[in-house]
Amino acid sequence: MSASIAQNTRILIVGSGLTGSLTCYHLRALAKQKKIVLPIILDVADMARGPGGRMSTTRYGTNNNNLQQANTGAQYLSTSSSKSAALLESMCLSSSSRTTTTTTTTTTKTPQCHLDRVEDPVRRSTHFIADSDDAYTHWLPRDGATNSVVKQFLRDGEPDRVIFGSRLQQMVMDSSSSSTSTIPQLLPLYDSGGTGSSTYDIVILAMPPKDIIKFFNDDKKDPQSQADLHRRTNNRGKKRRGATTPNQRAIILPNDVLRRLRTPSYVGRYSLALWLHDDDRAFANKAQHAFNTQRCNNNDDPPSPSHPVLDMVSSQEGGRVLVAQSTVKLWRRLTNTRGGGRHIAKSSLLEALERLTGDTLPRVKHTKLLNWRTSQVANSPETTGEGIVTAEGGRLIFTGDWCYESSFEGCNLAAEAAAIAAVDTIRSMVEDGSGLKAR
Repeated sequence: MSASIAQNTRILIVGSGLTGSLTCYHLRALAKQKKIVLPIILDVADMARGPGGRMSTTRYGTNNNNLQQANTGAQYLSTSSSKSAALLESMCLSSSSRTTTTTTTTTTKTPQCHLDRVEDPVRRSTHFIADSDDAYTHWLPRDGATNSVVKQFLRDGEPDRVIFGSRLQQMVMDSSSSSTSTIPQLLPLYDSGGTGSSTYDIVILAMPPKDIIKFFNDDKKDPQSQADLHRRTNNRGKKRRGATTPNQRAIILPNDVLRRLRTPSYVGRYSLALWLHDDDRAFANKAQHAFNTQRCNNNDDPPSPSHPVLDMVSSQEGGRVLVAQSTVKLWRRLTNTRGGGRHIAKSSLLEALERLTGDTLPRVKHTKLLNWRTSQVANSPETTGEGIVTAEGGRLIFTGDWCYESSFEGCNLAAEAAAIAAVDTIRSMVEDGSGLKAR
């Protein structure tokens, strides 16, 4: 075995959303505390062009000079424990100016982020499981989008390499003679970008479970899979990349692992953002007022909207931006239809806004409709509290908000569990002599 392998553990995190970035942060923190028996080389890969995942909910108009932003999705950061709240606050008070090295020639600095507490969020946009709704504190960034917080955690995780624009196609075991380890190494196969020649001792997949299954022994199409969505839209006509040499073998997940990955169910929503002319700002303010009035006139405690189409109406940027979010019921009815139901969803949301205000929708400068296919998660009792899922003796670690709940609290719990599982796997491999040696 070479000295480099004997001295280091190579870890890959696939997914740079909130859970993936938090996992990177916690792993690096454990390494600095010398709680990992070997130094780690930590890489992060994502098919997106930058970090943030489903927290990247801010959208802008088409004009480069138009800085009016629309928050269109799950932008709240919600915590129920003092530990998670302290972590979130301390991260946003950090003012260090480190840079993250990527495979491109561009490096960017993440600015300091500031958070404001939100006393009365749109509660129908949350699916809390770990605690009651009243136990949560909610936060929003004062400037910029919520993914600025994700970028902060990724940066402070100090990854050795970040690979964006790399769509994972399959994870295989590689036992080629070029491998310097005594055990087969985990090899990610990408269909674009990245470097498929890098092998790893441990791979952490931080993403929805139905996407995770795609990289192993189940490639059936699933309407809730973001991996399938991107393959259809960005990979038309291309064959799925698989094992390419006799020394590579596909990884078959056992039935108990597949069962746990298939159990959590996701729900989604459509979000429609409208950029209005200055003279039409009254329409946005009227829509939000009418919706909030209807919401508060029902008998629910806390109040929740009873509208069949609209789940949230938000006037932003002084009325220059209007955001309408659909109900889960509408999303479920339309999402499996041709084209994801986008045309019908947009028409339904626009019609609902006109009925709500009693006015005709004014001519808009720009519109954007988003289909949040995995915007929230509702766990069944079978998986709630079970935490992460592992395979291949702990060398494959599967994590995400689905392990606990769709909130900052849940993502942090899932990330901590994944980081601890990786530490335990390293320790186990060192103790049984299966390819890793402590210094």
